[in-house]
Amino acid sequence: MNAAAPRTTTARTPRRRIAVVGALAATLVAATVGLAAPQAASAAPADGWLRVGHLSPDTKGVDVELSSLAGGKKVFELDDVTYGQVSPYQELPTGTYVLSMRASDAPDSTPVVSTDVTVQAGNASTVVAYGKNSSLKTAAYTDDLQQPGDGKAKLRLVQAATTAKKVDVTASDGTQVASDAAFGTASQYATVAAGKWDLDIAGGGQTGSADLDLAGNTVSTLFVLDNSKGDLTIVPVTDAAATAATPSGGVQTGGGGTAADRGTTDFLHAIVRAFRGLFH
Repeated sequence: MNAAAPRTTTARTPRRRIAVVGALAATLVAATVGLAAPQAASAAPADGWLRVGHLSPDTKGVDVELSSLAGGKKVFELDDVTYGQVSPYQELPTGTYVLSMRASDAPDSTPVVSTDVTVQAGNASTVVAYGKNSSLKTAAYTDDLQQPGDGKAKLRLVQAATTAKKVDVTASDGTQVASDAAFGTASQYATVAAGKWDLDIAGGGQTGSADLDLAGNTVSTLFVLDNSKGDLTIVPVTDAAATAATPSGGVQTGGGGTAADRGTTDFLHAIVRAFRGLFH
């Protein structure tokens, strides 16, 4: 895979800096990325899909808000999103929105992240905040959720580990999954055989490994993150699965994997509260 540079925006400087917390354990990271499977919907052709992720290891929980650029109408919000969490896809009308993140314990403070995001008809995007708290950035990646067919899996890499400027990811059989993937970038998609993969990660003098079991006819994103020991870890998120319905426009929505009980419950409760009044 060759790394493709995303649209990147430097976060606005906050009036009140978020407190720094220690890096989370790899098990917690693995438990919180890609939490709940969103409900696939038959979207109108004028709609697109958007999900957001918190990939800053030393930034504590944030409240996420998405508002329309014109008029400032709030579209949805998520409460206390923590490191490693990626929301489900949300179906949205096309247009430009303002995405902001504030410290969960300071809801009236200046956003630590504020950036414009555009939703295009029939397309899906992932918007993330990444990097250390002192220099937060945002990136928007275009997601290709067209499924590859039976016996195959499609995947890409998002390099969000702060301890390495570039990483290499290699399978145990010698297959090069990603080479010199730069910090803050998403690689191009690659189609591989479905099944079990043992991956080794290296970069910045750090190493890590991951065991994957890629189901057939799925699309996944592999997030490279920091773990509690300062090494690297890969956390896979299933973006589109064979069981998902196909919304009009050809985009297929999917969900992530299993999370730890408490983390999953808290985040799902936040999502339920946030989406309960959506579009009303």
